[in-house]
Amino acid sequence: MAKLTFLGAAGCVTGSKYLLEAGGKRLLVDCGLFQGTSELKDRNWKPLPIDPKTIDYAVLTHAHLDHTGWLPVLVRDGYRGPIFANPATIELTEILLKDSAHLQEEETKQAWKKKYSRHEEPRSLYTPEDVDPVLQQLKTMPRSGGFDISPEFHVASFDAGHILGSSSLELTINEGGKKIVVVFSGDIGRYGQPILKEPTTPPSSADVLICESTYGDREHQDGNPEELLAQIVNRVVKRGGSIVIPAFAIGRTQTFMYYLRQLEDQQRIPRVPVYVDSPMALSATDLYMKHKEDHDLEFAREEGSDGKGDPLSVHEFHLTRSAEESKAINKVKTPCIIISASGMVSGGRVLHHLALRLPDAKNAVILAGFQAEGTRGRALQEGAKTLNLFGQAVPVCAEIVEMGQFSAHAGKSELLRWLSGFPATPKQTYLTHGEPTAAQALQGAIQEKFRWEAAWARYLDTVPLGT
Repeated sequence: MAKLTFLGAAGCVTGSKYLLEAGGKRLLVDCGLFQGTSELKDRNWKPLPIDPKTIDYAVLTHAHLDHTGWLPVLVRDGYRGPIFANPATIELTEILLKDSAHLQEEETKQAWKKKYSRHEEPRSLYTPEDVDPVLQQLKTMPRSGGFDISPEFHVASFDAGHILGSSSLELTINEGGKKIVVVFSGDIGRYGQPILKEPTTPPSSADVLICESTYGDREHQDGNPEELLAQIVNRVVKRGGSIVIPAFAIGRTQTFMYYLRQLEDQQRIPRVPVYVDSPMALSATDLYMKHKEDHDLEFAREEGSDGKGDPLSVHEFHLTRSAEESKAINKVKTPCIIISASGMVSGGRVLHHLALRLPDAKNAVILAGFQAEGTRGRALQEGAKTLNLFGQAVPVCAEIVEMGQFSAHAGKSELLRWLSGFPATPKQTYLTHGEPTAAQALQGAIQEKFRWEAAWARYLDTVPLGT
């Protein structure tokens, strides 16, 4: 009998890994890092409960590290099969994994040097050398339409609207002459957002549905994101401050660049220097312009009929690829906007900018995406008076602004909207990729709106499919 094991994203928002077994074959859907609390991050160092050598295939919903960031460990531990993904996801995954390995090495060096790690002998989970074999195993599958992974597994992809290349997957399992349809939502994006096409619900009668629940207990704040961003920029510039935006290099950075360009063209904000301090974000932005198959009609119109327009480039745009260029931003004393990863303030160059600018009340920090439990971003969100950066307690005097309007994840009503697209009630529904309160709230909403039964996925549980 076909079965499914939740190897991650069960009871938490990160670490997405789902193991499907059918017809004597094993397929892994996503292979992400756990992020957030120390307890969750410790799971990254534990081996899978099954030998990676016994997994036959892998397929990715999208490139974010909580869906791809454990691939170097999987391959290092013996996985030798193909890793299927669409072209945009493959290119983004290469960027992300290389950056992740580099950051781990840099942070490990700093931890040794300044002795602020909780481990006696800090080390990286993986190195750049561990990434190269993963890239060799990435194999292209179609952006949309059907694709045979093997005689046992057929997959079809649908736009998820979360980041470039993001997909919901409809997986058809063939076992013993019987077909079972399993739908993985992946991460569902927002409706009515710029750049990307809207989320599409697979038009299937799913036997089993695996649905994310990141914002299952809340809606995003009301308000026009353009207008709110204009108010913040004007307010901070007027008092002579700067804005730091911790933003995921893929997705949020491009959205902020789009809105800032719109506001500048409409003369609703002054033209101030905008520093995109993330080599990965710059590479990802190039890919956003390249992969036009994901663009919505409005974004395509702004590119122009020749396709050479650039709606993601503000007028005073500074690219900081090198560490020296990044450090030079510290010398800027006039108003500016700094966009830098990581989005949850869990690492990366943004830490240096926050260490310098958090103590000054003239400045502001915009939190635009989900802030997982245990991250510095969550601490800022919850009103922390100090933030631990590089082993030092940095005072938080800057204005902290939450802008859920810029979130890349569907809010509660948007998740229900996506679910309403199914033509029939799934026989089994499991809620993943959400903290317990979010999954519980979405469970109740599904029961109330659709009269469906939905269960929370539990870490390491194995469930039968198609019963």
